Amino acid sequence: MNMEKWAKTREKGKQRFVLINGVLGWGVTTAILWAALMEYIEPSENIWVRPIIALFIFPIAGVAFGHLMWKKSEKAYDKEIRKAL
Repeated sequence: MNMEKWAKTREKGKQRFVLINGVLGWGVTTAILWAALMEYIEPSENIWVRPIIALFIFPIAGVAFGHLMWKKSEKAYDKEIRKAL
């Protein structure tokens, strides 16, 4: 783990991390990729239904993903801090 990078990230706060990395970084990106892939694999008559649903569901899951990544990173950071002492 890059300690300096995480120290700067955690200074900006958990909410910002969850929004940027969870909702936008994972949720929106995954929603767009999933909707495009599903339209390619199984085309539908109404092309806008899947993206709208995906852009609602995946960012909500991104909140959970962001919280889990924050917790994992904090645990690794604390472990590195304790090891350095």
